Amino acid sequence: MAKCAGAGELRTRIMVFDLPRDETGEVLKDADGYELKELVNVFGEGRTRSCKWVNAWGTEVYQARQAGVTEPATLTLRYTPRITSTCLIYQGKDPRPYEVISVNDVEDRHTWLEVKVQRKAAMK
Repeated sequence: MAKCAGAGELRTRIMVFDLPRDETGEVLKDADGYELKELVNVFGEGRTRSCKWVNAWGTEVYQARQAGVTEPATLTLRYTPRITSTCLIYQGKDPRPYEVISVNDVEDRHTWLEVKVQRKAAMK
């Protein structure tokens, strides 16, 4: 697992979406008190971030499949507090999102962020 990445390794562009939130971090609600369901880009309209994207391979794939995880990957990017476990991540132009499994501030230094993702399950 990568604890950091060189600038040349941050080749994959991602877009990160989440539910709209206010300054306190609470999900915004409509006039009737229901949570807004429209996703917004956490970095701003049309903005992307660069990351190092490493797909799981070998025995790691079989272990993940036994745990019910599909298409696991690890992303390493510069630290940002905007990515949380409720976010959806789109890789490049791929229309199918990945959901965040876990977010790790590497060594709590606010320098690198390591994000574990899996393919979002189809709605039934």
